[in-house]
Parts: sequence; C-alpha cells; structure tokens
Amino acid sequence: MAIGTKGRLLTAVPAHYCHASGNYSVYDPHARILFSGDIGAALMPDDETSLFVEDFDRHVAYMRGFHQRWMPSNEAKNRWIRRVRKLDIDMLCPQHGAIFRGEQVGRFLDWFEALEVGLDGVPADAIAR
Repeated sequence: MAIGTKGRLLTAVPAHYCHASGNYSVYDPHARILFSGDIGAALMPDDETSLFVEDFDRHVAYMRGFHQRWMPSNEAKNRWIRRVRKLDIDMLCPQHGAIFRGEQVGRFLDWFEALEVGLDGVPADAIAR
C-alpha cells in the first residue's frame, strides 16, 4: 500500500490469530521497521522506562505470560515468523513495551518460535476447571 504524497510503500504482513483473527503487522522496507502490534508486547513494570530492549533475558519475563495467554495458535505464530524472517528488519516495534533493534530482533524471533502458546503452552493448573 502507498502512504502519503510521495507514495511510500508499506507492506501488510499477515499475522492472523496472533492475537486476533484478522491481525496484520506493518513493514516499512525503507526504514526497515516492522510494526508488530501485540507480537513482542511486554507488560513492563512502572520503573522500566527504556525505549529499547537492553537486557533480552530479563525482558523475557515481561513478555512470556502475555504471549502464552493471548497467542492462541502455535501454527499461526510460526507462519508469521516464517514470513517475518524473510524481511530485512532493523527494528521490531510492538505496541506495548520496548523496541527490539539489531540482534535483538533475531533473538525475539528465536524466543517466540520456541515458545509454546495456546492451550498446549498453558500449564494444566492455570486452566479453570
């Protein structure tokens, strides 16, 4: 899709069922930025004010629960990851939490790919009986 008077092209990347059925991420190939919506979102504590992910291993604690609860399908998640790995991305910008840049983009994709989501990724004691 072309945006603005200069016709900058943006690409809509299907992210269906990551966390909503009709979800898309938006990629700007000129800036090499992927606006990922809720993918990569983090529920960060009030005292965590960094714009960028500085310590990936620590940041995982802010992402894990959200992704396991709100990403309903491993197959949908993995389809999105396969699409995104083909893009040249400098920054992955979720709508909540910090921005992944440089090598953190690949670390996030690796982490997300390994994460079990949906009911298969939820401990049995977390499911209401």
